[in-house]
Amino acid sequence: MMRPYQRRDFLRASAASMAALSASPAARAAAEPRPSRKVTSANDSLNVAVVGVRGRGMDHVRGFLGQKDQGVRITAVCDVDENVVGNAMKAIESADGSAPRLVRDVRELLDDPEINIISVATPNHWHSLMGIWACQAGKDAYVEKPVSHNVWEGRQLVEAARKYDRIVQCGTQCRSHKGIQDAMEFLRSGKLGTVYMAKGLCYKPRGSIGQGKLQPVPEGLDYDLWTGPAEFHKPGDASVYNPNILHYNWHWVWNTGNGDLGNQGIHQMDLARWGIGKDEFPKAVQSAGGRYGYEDDGETANTQTVNFEYDDVLLQFEVRGLPSNDEMGIKIGDIFFGTEGILTITSYTDWQTYFGHKMEPGPKGSGGGDHYANFIEAVRTRDRSTLNAEIEQGHLSSAFCHLGNIALRLGRKLHIDPATESFVDDSEANAMLRRDYRAPYVVPDQV
Repeated sequence: MMRPYQRRDFLRASAASMAALSASPAARAAAEPRPSRKVTSANDSLNVAVVGVRGRGMDHVRGFLGQKDQGVRITAVCDVDENVVGNAMKAIESADGSAPRLVRDVRELLDDPEINIISVATPNHWHSLMGIWACQAGKDAYVEKPVSHNVWEGRQLVEAARKYDRIVQCGTQCRSHKGIQDAMEFLRSGKLGTVYMAKGLCYKPRGSIGQGKLQPVPEGLDYDLWTGPAEFHKPGDASVYNPNILHYNWHWVWNTGNGDLGNQGIHQMDLARWGIGKDEFPKAVQSAGGRYGYEDDGETANTQTVNFEYDDVLLQFEVRGLPSNDEMGIKIGDIFFGTEGILTITSYTDWQTYFGHKMEPGPKGSGGGDHYANFIEAVRTRDRSTLNAEIEQGHLSSAFCHLGNIALRLGRKLHIDPATESFVDDSEANAMLRRDYRAPYVVPDQV
């Protein structure tokens, strides 16, 4: 339960937010860009607003609290549900000695010149739009994976970061881990011979989510804001919702999520693409699978295979949510196949090689890192090249997940024009590269 002052602050903030949004064009979706305070010294404070604090947002809270010696302060928490903010508020107050500002609507933060960074840990369907708004308002952004709900809006976020010269990091934290960086260096060394195939594995148990019933929206939840660019659970009606979808099962419906391919799987997708050195779309994608074993509110696949084709290498991905064996001792990780041996990534930090037909163990390594520290360093220096997961890399890896899901849903092989990030002569598939946005939560054609 929230402490009384937190509830009062939340309700007061909500009222103030609505007034501010109606009065201030800069805080609305069509806002003119407004640069934030320029950070020129390591002695200057960096003020962070964490948006969405029930799940991944708590990692954001802990991560930025860990940067206090770098002058980082969490000065605002934003969440559409007052019933889930207590842990974040208490953690920040305990660390800093005072509670952060509490708001319901992220747009209120865009007009605040004291906020330097927007950290986005909402459901997937909000990621790109919040990131774009942050860039337009002159803020830097840390955007949780996947950085998009569809291919098109991810590219729009990249364009916004470029246009407004913002530092935007994707939450694929493995890129900051020394063990993984060393594994990638080994792949580049040529010691595996020619790497001809990469495989990402997401064998993560996922039980049935059951079936929920529409219920009145509870006090404290702004369901219109939670839904944002997506559609209500009952079309056109913000007064009822399916509580079975909030606050995690939104991953398993297309309206708000991208299945485990775009949830856990994007970490392994990102490493697979990084390992084969591809910074462009494949020439074709094909996928098969479905939601097997139970009937529930979920729509996304719990069993799925995807092939991404290049002229010189194949990228495979597999999702298994039902009981399964491992592969090379891995259930969540990656395998890179070379003409001389293989390299396995067995966790977020560890790797191992094997050579020859007898699979003799070879070099291995391990090591972690701090993805938030990497982001803060780039914010300080204003050098996006130092980011370990710069937003374009996040867009590409997110897009691969979306491409796989489109191929699955259409049930056919799709040919791709990498230069335009679109499908070749396929209007049905191209229509699935973006969504219909619910006003006023619209990703703009011109960022």
